[in-house]
Amino acid sequence: MLRCAQPLSGAAGKHCEEDEHLLRAALDVGPPNGHMMIFDARSFSAAAGNKFMGKGTEDVSRYVRTTLTYLDIPNIHVMRESYDALRQVCLSHSSLKWHSEIENTQWLNHLSLLLKGSTTIARYMKQKGGSTLIHCSDGWDRTSQLTSLSQIIMDSEYRTISGFMVLVDKEWLSFGHKFQDRLGHPAHPQERSPIFLQFLDCTHQLLLQFPEAFEFNMHFLISIADHLNSSWFGTFIYNNDEERHAKSVVVNTLSLWAHIIAERGKMLNPQYSVLKEPIYPICNVRRLRLWEEYFLRYDYTALLAQSRDCDVDIEIPGSVSDNADTPVVWMSDDHIRECSFCQQRFSAFRRRHHCRSCGRVFCHDCSKNKGVLTHLGYIQPVRICDECYKKTLPQIVGSQDNHDGYVLVSEDGQREPD
Repeated sequence: MLRCAQPLSGAAGKHCEEDEHLLRAALDVGPPNGHMMIFDARSFSAAAGNKFMGKGTEDVSRYVRTTLTYLDIPNIHVMRESYDALRQVCLSHSSLKWHSEIENTQWLNHLSLLLKGSTTIARYMKQKGGSTLIHCSDGWDRTSQLTSLSQIIMDSEYRTISGFMVLVDKEWLSFGHKFQDRLGHPAHPQERSPIFLQFLDCTHQLLLQFPEAFEFNMHFLISIADHLNSSWFGTFIYNNDEERHAKSVVVNTLSLWAHIIAERGKMLNPQYSVLKEPIYPICNVRRLRLWEEYFLRYDYTALLAQSRDCDVDIEIPGSVSDNADTPVVWMSDDHIRECSFCQQRFSAFRRRHHCRSCGRVFCHDCSKNKGVLTHLGYIQPVRICDECYKKTLPQIVGSQDNHDGYVLVSEDGQREPD
């Protein structure tokens, strides 16, 4: 398996004899009369468009026993838009058209393309004994995804904790995946893209389909995803090894792998059984699943459903009485960046406030009203959001028996008239 960036052939169809000799040498170390497949992660149209910018793809007529295949995987900008759309869906509180909203983000479709491409590479190498050359445009995004996933599929060593860490060091860090830019450095906002997170999600899909083939569990993948931007460790800072060496990252920071090794017991898969054979996943999007353990772990609707299924007491912040009905589960405001209603981002001047009626987080402008929610056990006026205020008002107006446990207080402190 070889990897590179796109050739600089351009519209004039330039070629490089050194490249041709290199691929011929790669064929010579393989089986006699072996073949090589060049996997271009882009679509044919994208590769053709790059020719007008002095780039392009290989002219296979100049290479011995070599063919070219396009994998039709979109670029970093499409992936960023897909991730942003998925994030908005997961942060929303509506369950209407949930599955169609997830489908519209195209996130699972992109994972399907990555898994199909990786499986195709693995089958070509293991079943046909062929050599491969893999590249995208620059050779550090889709290329890293494909080479990593195909090696996980083919080699059981990379399905262990130590092997997975080696794989990340080799295919991502050493080959120069631009972690600093892809994780959203302010200096290059248009370079942000969830490329490495997609790789972790694809590994999660493999783990779901082959739960006994991996030494690590879901907590292992989530821990890596969490610390991509945590700034606790120096593993994923800067864009390449040269920058990390210049900044003495190894000396001045801790490695995430040291933390993983220290917490290894929590990350072991009890179902693990060494499987030396390749694992070929079903790549159809119908068999892929949203990574709920990562994307929905702070979803208050899921927490509320869980609290109703479990016979446990939940403490409600605030002044409450002993005769409260089903409690409201508050969203954790540590991970909420914007108001649940107006979508304005929180700041030092736009503070977070919990609605005591629904548990969601709002800004001051969207949660000015107060109410005595006796049905939830509150005996003093507490803050509620505008949405709950409007929903609750008709119930009070139509009530004949002490407002059914609701008493609303407007922003000026006056009780609402009957």
